[in-house]
Amino acid sequence: MKVLPYIILPLLSLNAVSQQSAHPLKIKSTRITHPIAKNPMKAGPETNALNTKNYNTLYQYGTAESFVGGLFEANLPVADLLKHGDFGIGAPGLLDGELVVYNGQAYQSQATGKTAALPGSFKTALAFVTFFKPDTTFHISAALNQKEALAQLEQYVSHKNSAYAIKISGKFSYLKTRAFPPYTQKPYPPLATLLDRQKFFDIRNTSGVIIGYKLPPYLNGLSIEGYHFHFLSDQKDQGGHVLDFAGGELTVEIAKIQTFILSIPQDEDFMQYNFKSNIHNDLEKVEKGH
Repeated sequence: MKVLPYIILPLLSLNAVSQQSAHPLKIKSTRITHPIAKNPMKAGPETNALNTKNYNTLYQYGTAESFVGGLFEANLPVADLLKHGDFGIGAPGLLDGELVVYNGQAYQSQATGKTAALPGSFKTALAFVTFFKPDTTFHISAALNQKEALAQLEQYVSHKNSAYAIKISGKFSYLKTRAFPPYTQKPYPPLATLLDRQKFFDIRNTSGVIIGYKLPPYLNGLSIEGYHFHFLSDQKDQGGHVLDFAGGELTVEIAKIQTFILSIPQDEDFMQYNFKSNIHNDLEKVEKGH
């Protein structure tokens, strides 16, 4: 497997630079390093950081824009992904369902309704992980839907230019989740044109955990702005991308993210991909499912 280059940025400095750049990938002031140094004793600070467990550092493989644009091929093994985080979400290769990482184990929820643990050799096309260590905890006594729950959550994640990792656990009276079936025919179309292929799941009275992030606007395109959640049941047999949920006596744990690491795919399709400036509407459609 090729060594992947990294872009490592404190989120506040990324915000400042993004105001001068039309697209995050065009930032010129960042320093690109490699995760493996020939001489560990001479490795720079960024290289050393990648070899330690840094809590609440967001590691991302791939870009949301290129994935939504049709780059469904997977290149990063789960075993390598888990070196960078034990908590997160992502997408399996060839659009085959949804990915969630919880307690250091990756799970796939497929359009068939099956959810199962994944071996380290399984590969992802897009992923967002962190070593989760919450700094804020509160409880939602009751929420009739996701909108109500997020209204209560919002007071704890109110900084518009901050990034947050979020875990919501407990018994859910209702969840609506989705997963895409695999798409194997090249050239792959934009994901927003495949929304009619989604499979939806109506989950009732199930205990589990919602895992995800709230990310700031300046990461949109590179990542996904706003809330993005996946679900995993306590029995590890139900999951998917969360479109709505309801429940009571839910525990919410939040960790503020301060550093962002981007791992850039090195395959030829990514290197030749034509990044666009009008992808944001497609990102919103895919996130909301319509």
